[in-house]
Amino acid sequence: MSASARDLPPMFAPPGMNTNDNWFAVDGEVTHAFFLQRPWHGGDAATGFPNVGHATSRDLWHWEDHGTALFPIRGSWNDISIATGSIARHDGKWWMAYTGRGSKVSGVGMAVSDDLFRWEKVGDGPVVPCAQVYEADWGGRPVRWVFLADPYLYPEPVDGWYWMALNSCDVDAPVPEAGCVTLMRSRDMMNWESAAVMAYPKWFERLETPQMWEHAGRWYLYFGGAHDEGIPAVYSEMTGITRIPARINAVFVGDRLEGPYRPAGDWKLDIPGAPWWYIAKVLPGPGGREAMIVTAQGRISWPYAVSYAEDGSVVVDGTLPYPERD
Repeated sequence: MSASARDLPPMFAPPGMNTNDNWFAVDGEVTHAFFLQRPWHGGDAATGFPNVGHATSRDLWHWEDHGTALFPIRGSWNDISIATGSIARHDGKWWMAYTGRGSKVSGVGMAVSDDLFRWEKVGDGPVVPCAQVYEADWGGRPVRWVFLADPYLYPEPVDGWYWMALNSCDVDAPVPEAGCVTLMRSRDMMNWESAAVMAYPKWFERLETPQMWEHAGRWYLYFGGAHDEGIPAVYSEMTGITRIPARINAVFVGDRLEGPYRPAGDWKLDIPGAPWWYIAKVLPGPGGREAMIVTAQGRISWPYAVSYAEDGSVVVDGTLPYPERD
């Protein structure tokens, strides 16, 4: 690492809070972090994290807490819990897609903000319901899929469309191998249509919290690979993992935003010397460097430096330089 862990500041979490599944928005020189949070002691783990927290930073090391940004609302369709989201800018406003759970319906919800601090939910239901079956092609055949969680909005329009990657599953496949990442597109953030199956390795139960980005003409797709109900033999042969629950961090590579994305080079993502972690995001760092921030020990991690091997593999090895502070 670029500095001894003993010389670095503590990883960030609001006082008394356990955080998970970070996502980010960059506004000028300020990076806004959003994350799921609940008290370390108390709270109902079975219904997820109670709300979305918000913090800001100018260097990705030091964060200022801004309290709660979004939460479930009694009497609304999203009355049970809230989970992972993402943010993009459209029509002069910031839009947050989030995973909303309700007593009658669940799916992708939308909220809007003028300043990234004050958020208002829009619509009287999810824009992508969990129960609705969509269809898109993979490998020349149609796949019927449903949304599970974790909408990721690509932060800017491409070809006039806004794009949203989803943690989904093939409804016709056995659960341990049904996980896939699907893609939807929209002109207005409220009306979405199925566009593609981005990745479908057929040896993951879930491909959680996906994120796609472009670097040097290649497209990359991060996800957290999860198994809770069984592990396919081919996956055990590749990874040596035989027991559930199982979690792994992965990056697949594609030639275009829509995919297909497939494993290439060393697709299993590791950070040497880092504490155990799961779920990552790649974002712009100081000085034009790409950074990766992960969820580690219930906190927002230090910013790790991202580079790329000749075979296209993503390499994360050590932190970004710690800034000099007056």
